[in-house]
Amino acid sequence: MKVLILHTDPRDMGGVATFYRKLTDKFTLPVGHFVVGRRPGERGLPAKARRLLGDYGRFVRTLRESPCEIVHANPSLDRKSFLRDGLFLILARLARKPTVVTFHQSQEALLQRRGRWLFRRLYGKTNHFIVLSKSLENALRSWGFTQPVHREVTLIDDAVLEGFQIQRAVDERQRAPGRRILFLSRLHRDKGIYETLKALSILQTRYPDLGLVVAGDGNELQGAQSFVRTRGMANVEFTGYIRGEALISLFKSAYLYCLPTYYPEGLPSTVIEAMAFGLPVVTRPVGGIADFFKNGEHGFSTTSREPAVIAELIEKLLTDEALYRHISSLNYKYGQKHFLASRAALRLEQIYTSLMTPPPDGSPTPLRKRAKGEESSLTKAM
Repeated sequence: MKVLILHTDPRDMGGVATFYRKLTDKFTLPVGHFVVGRRPGERGLPAKARRLLGDYGRFVRTLRESPCEIVHANPSLDRKSFLRDGLFLILARLARKPTVVTFHQSQEALLQRRGRWLFRRLYGKTNHFIVLSKSLENALRSWGFTQPVHREVTLIDDAVLEGFQIQRAVDERQRAPGRRILFLSRLHRDKGIYETLKALSILQTRYPDLGLVVAGDGNELQGAQSFVRTRGMANVEFTGYIRGEALISLFKSAYLYCLPTYYPEGLPSTVIEAMAFGLPVVTRPVGGIADFFKNGEHGFSTTSREPAVIAELIEKLLTDEALYRHISSLNYKYGQKHFLASRAALRLEQIYTSLMTPPPDGSPTPLRKRAKGEESSLTKAM
């Protein structure tokens, strides 16, 4: 094992666990996985304390007994994860292991809350940072960090797209008698669920057969269902949380993807997945979306939260067939180039290899600082 990756339980439905599930068989380097954080069925403070102490002990033994050369941590910026993984990094440095840290959020406000002094003590000697947005990279730079900072994206498993034919899918979507908008997300107010429903209500006055599939669970599920009933809206389906073949089928059959989120996103995996299936996207430029999404090319991005504005953007995709086909084809090709898990694994391995390769004289590997203006291999890929 050359690299030891710390992440949450692979049975977890969160973004970090999902990210590494997709990478499981894509690495060419020997990679080991070390589970941190809450386990399924864990209840009560005593159980959490036992688990945490046990994890630290197990980690020290793993570093001592395995040929691990690099430790890669994946903390979030919430207080518990931030402190927990910071202590793992201190143990790794005591064992003289180079470290890589990926922050799977882009909430620079959360970074500021952690405090510069504490952040430097826990994360200041990290050799490479990986972030999901330019804004978080800028926040790290503003605090004086000079280490390489790479930008990565969320992923789609290569196998999901096997056999998918974009032109055939576009033809079927164009011919479908009742076109369906897809809203796939946790159902929280700031994900834009009500803005999407209100936009649909506007559009259905002109396109009565237009439908919406709402896929996901959350604290606004009952509220959204009540909204639909109260307004007497037709053609709105709530699927609840879905995954696997049912999710793939939704991406294949939907006409476009709508996520007018104002949540402090990292980079929503659903936007990535929708684009990989050639769906035009209507969204807002938050988090990592703003770093790559080109308005008018990948779909439409608006700073507005007004349902009328969102409805207008959706209508452009309903009425302009040539534009729809162009965006669908572009998104599919862009996804093939940037979003496949196999490509992300290669980009990560470039970072790992830069920390492993000894100089010709056999002396310890120096930690190279990126020259001013130099882009990382991951950023270049974007």
